[in-house]
Amino acid sequence: MDFKSNGKDHVAASSFSELGQRTIPICYSPIQEAQGAMSIVETMNETLVINPAFLQEIKDSNPECWDTQHRLRQLCHCDSDPADRLNRLVKLLGAFRDHLALQFALEESYGYQKVRGINTTAKVLLNPGLIDKAHDQHCTLYLEITALSEAANELQYRGLETGQLEKLIQQVCDFDAKLIQHETLESDLIEQSFELS
Repeated sequence: MDFKSNGKDHVAASSFSELGQRTIPICYSPIQEAQGAMSIVETMNETLVINPAFLQEIKDSNPECWDTQHRLRQLCHCDSDPADRLNRLVKLLGAFRDHLALQFALEESYGYQKVRGINTTAKVLLNPGLIDKAHDQHCTLYLEITALSEAANELQYRGLETGQLEKLIQQVCDFDAKLIQHETLESDLIEQSFELS
């Protein structure tokens, strides 16, 4: 499979496979007018592709997730009654975990794709490894928010310990900072992908 340019900054990879007597062209276009640009980075035998238009649409269509993140951030910086704070923390962490599970599943289903057989030597690549890094962070972030949610539930079940609550709140703040870094990385990938088109 090789890349061909039609002279209009449109780069396409194409190959032909035979099914019986018929030859069927299979084309992947990093710059698709109808669906947005697709940027690629090589991962072993497969190429991890992002579709920035879909990825951005998914992010824009989940305001409940980002609203929950904002309310969680506010809770971490308020000085309310510790028992009330813990009860709200348990609910918000559980809701945020569920929102992130949906968000990451949608992003991985529609915003990221693995494609085989693309020649990645063409000059349409983003910084190698960034797409993989952003994709792989989903699992790490989901496991971390799940652990935080379980820790809050356990603290509520065992009984409130103010020192443990403050430690948990600091861990939630640290998680928030990691998620912001992840979202910034994905936003940068989206922006760079559009610049390629």
